[in-house]
Amino acid sequence: MKTLINKLLKEEKIEYFGILPINEVKIINESLYRRSFTDFAPKSVIMLLVPYYAGEFENRNISRYAVARDYHIYFKELYSRIEDRLKFEYPEYSFKGFADHSPIGETYAAAKCGLGVVGDLFQLINDKYGSYTFIGEIFTDAEFESYDLTDVKFCNHCGACQSACPCENGCLSDITQKKGELTSEEKKLILDSGCFWGCDICREACPMNRSSVITPIDFFKEELTPHVNVELIEKMNKDEFNSRAYSWRGKKTILRNLELKID
Repeated sequence: MKTLINKLLKEEKIEYFGILPINEVKIINESLYRRSFTDFAPKSVIMLLVPYYAGEFENRNISRYAVARDYHIYFKELYSRIEDRLKFEYPEYSFKGFADHSPIGETYAAAKCGLGVVGDLFQLINDKYGSYTFIGEIFTDAEFESYDLTDVKFCNHCGACQSACPCENGCLSDITQKKGELTSEEKKLILDSGCFWGCDICREACPMNRSSVITPIDFFKEELTPHVNVELIEKMNKDEFNSRAYSWRGKKTILRNLELKID
């Protein structure tokens, strides 16, 4: 099975993956875990890295992860393709994929199978793609003869990411996604950053990100909107808007950010 997994991921241009036994991952959401696996008991987890960095754009005003269409769409399509192939070849086993909304601690699990090191702000940093990656995983009740278990490694703690962060407490990315009214301080943080959805300040400060390679995956190089404005957002129909990462908070939130002015 491991040979087939390697083949399928190579076809998807996913270079980094590893497999862990289920007892080596930390379940951080017991309720989600129980709800997700009523039909089979996972014995292994296939961890994979999906790079999304599409290059630099002079007028970009949203986080790099949101420049392409919503990565949740990508993972849904990816898992559909991979799980169908795996089930066809191994009908006796079950498979279920997750990304972002996962019952396990993804960063440490990915580091445990050698996909990168853990940064000071708990981002996984890969040698080739830096921290510009999404982590995904596929649970299965199959067991493997060998696993990719290794010691978790950490960055060199240079402190650049923490020093660069403009927030004394919390995260600017969270502020841009906050619903409702913002405080004057929060408005100023967004305006000073020039990023109206998400934040890449800590990533840009990280020396391990300076040589990050552009993703080979077409999904993250197509239909790019590195610069958004009120007119663009308002012109999007429902399907267009829902295909973007900032859609989960509704149009009001991203429009509020774009319309901010200094008090």
